[in-house]
Amino acid sequence: MFDGRLLKSKPSGVRDIAVGLSKGLRALEGEGRLDLIVAGSPGADSCDLQIESRGFMHFGLPRAARQKGADRILVPRQTIPIISKIPIVPVFHDIGFLRLPEKYRRNFVRDFTTKMAGKTSTSLAVSEYTANEVSEYGFPVSITPLPIQAIHDIRWAPVYDDPYILCVAAHEPHKNLVGLVRAWKAADIHDARLIICGRSGVETTALMAAIDTENIERIELVANLEDEAYEELLSGCVGYIQPSFDEGLCIPALDLAAAGAPTAVSSLGNLGYIYSKGGAEVFDPYSIEEMAKHLNRLLYDESFKRAIISWNKSNISLTDWREVANVALGAMS
Repeated sequence: MFDGRLLKSKPSGVRDIAVGLSKGLRALEGEGRLDLIVAGSPGADSCDLQIESRGFMHFGLPRAARQKGADRILVPRQTIPIISKIPIVPVFHDIGFLRLPEKYRRNFVRDFTTKMAGKTSTSLAVSEYTANEVSEYGFPVSITPLPIQAIHDIRWAPVYDDPYILCVAAHEPHKNLVGLVRAWKAADIHDARLIICGRSGVETTALMAAIDTENIERIELVANLEDEAYEELLSGCVGYIQPSFDEGLCIPALDLAAAGAPTAVSSLGNLGYIYSKGGAEVFDPYSIEEMAKHLNRLLYDESFKRAIISWNKSNISLTDWREVANVALGAMS
């Protein structure tokens, strides 16, 4: 049984993973590899089974799985029912908030449910980096990383007559957006824009203050874009930068890397793990000077751009969701 409530949720990385994983599992079902029941809340017509929203996770889902004779319950996020006679397989996205609590907003429910998920016998992770983090944190769970890379098929078509560098990140401390603003000031760029796309958060006030205090021009904050407008924003950037202190996956950066765009990424988190492991250049997100240098490189350093575009095309590709589902099925067998 698959927890399908996220399939109709608002756009997010967690939803993207749920949608892709369910598609992959459907493909395997079509090959006779498994029987799949996707459970959703009332009104979710695309689901096989509708369960009352109230008490869905802790009562409705495990009860329905038992009644349907399910062997496993796959939850595409890092939470589990409090009690279930059916084994639960959660998907870990990120545990940075447990390792680096000072970089994240406090959330007791998130922390508690993640620690519960860490007690399962089998789990999945959205990246090798996250799988390693879960193991190193001390969770006893047996965890398998899923081969997830880029998710959205972006057609990169940079707008050179009005160039902009893009960063997609919520206004949260671990995204390091205040540092990025300071780096933009230090880079002293006047013929391009920096666009930061992401929802507001605990760092919004500090981010706005940094922009206003430094009287920095040509920085734009956007949020709540529809899917088409969001993909157009990604498509049109001349370069992408991710300054985060931690990322469990970072879909926007991977999407643009697979599209062949030049990217500059932090040495920390999943991106730092992937790029450093592959020998590509990264920057220290604690260094304003290094970030400023990479902002300029994304605009003016043709040698750097050629090198990183070549690396991106050779190392980052669109996710094969059938293969992801195949790995997940193998871990649950």
